[in-house]
Amino acid sequence: MRELTVEEIIRYAQRIEKESYNFYKEAVKRFSPGNLRNTADELAESEMLHLNRLRKLLEEKKLTEADLEHRVSFDTTQYDQLVNTEKIPENASVAEILNTALLRETKTAETYRLFLSFTGISTELSDLFEYLYSQEEGHATLIRNKLNRE
Repeated sequence: MRELTVEEIIRYAQRIEKESYNFYKEAVKRFSPGNLRNTADELAESEMLHLNRLRKLLEEKKLTEADLEHRVSFDTTQYDQLVNTEKIPENASVAEILNTALLRETKTAETYRLFLSFTGISTELSDLFEYLYSQEEGHATLIRNKLNRE
């Protein structure tokens, strides 16, 4: 168990969204023009929107200093269990890329669901984590459907 501040949690969520954005932009380069490339590009843009919403919380001072300094305890093994997507292997197939994306979206949704379990966080932050959880679940469903067609 480890204690983190809400600000540290938000910065971690920003990192998740930035890594996902980079993964999808790399996937765009790997997919042939058409449906999969368009989907990867749309997912990248969605991840950037998520990142920007998280940034606004800090930049526009939507949370008080007390909100940001609030500490939450949780098992940090979950904290580092997201799928590594730094580099897509050169020989990765479409199915492998989609499976990696699906696993990442599923793990990201689980992370946001964990964040929702924290007590004492602001309503604004809780609402944002609920939104992000729902978005990542939607991404996972979309990718699952693409895999079923492959």
